[in-house]
Amino acid sequence: MTHYLIELAVWMLAFFFAGCLLGVLLKKLFAPDVSVAADSVPAAAASVTYAPVETAPVPPAVEPVRAVSQTKKVAPEVKVSAPSKPGKMERPKGIAAARSGKPDKLQRLSGVGPKNEKVLHSLGFFHFDQIAAWTSEQIEWVDNHLKFNGRIRREEWTKQARLLAEGKEQEFARLYGTGGMKNRQGEKLSGSRTRKS
Repeated sequence: MTHYLIELAVWMLAFFFAGCLLGVLLKKLFAPDVSVAADSVPAAAASVTYAPVETAPVPPAVEPVRAVSQTKKVAPEVKVSAPSKPGKMERPKGIAAARSGKPDKLQRLSGVGPKNEKVLHSLGFFHFDQIAAWTSEQIEWVDNHLKFNGRIRREEWTKQARLLAEGKEQEFARLYGTGGMKNRQGEKLSGSRTRKS
């Protein structure tokens, strides 16, 4: 989403400069010459001086206080972490191929399907321990690179990967269900973190 806003701002800036340039060119081509010779100004007009006008200081705007009804429920404040600045991103180190020629089934992570698994393999990520080791800056880089708009943090890929890398299958199933995979009956089970309610 942010890259669309940046692109829009760049386009607006480009059109602004193009409009300014076009305005200057048109003014030079079509505007009458209004330069006035210094000796053609009447002496009375040249001797006029203007005194500065004093204005009263403007008081700062005060926002009206709104009374909150006691029966009205106030929604809890949600903390949204601001995306880090582009300079804070760091590409995580990938590997050329899966260890022992056998990659982990990254589709087990909730939010990783066949397409995302191929993309992660192309970036050099084949194992859960690699994803579990991502720092905040590395998560930002992968999220920005894949244009996921915060999806990696929302779906807690690093926490899921850490549980799977450590072999904590029951804890993973409790929190994330079957992740991105179907069980033997062909169903995707959700855990407490992935349940939609």
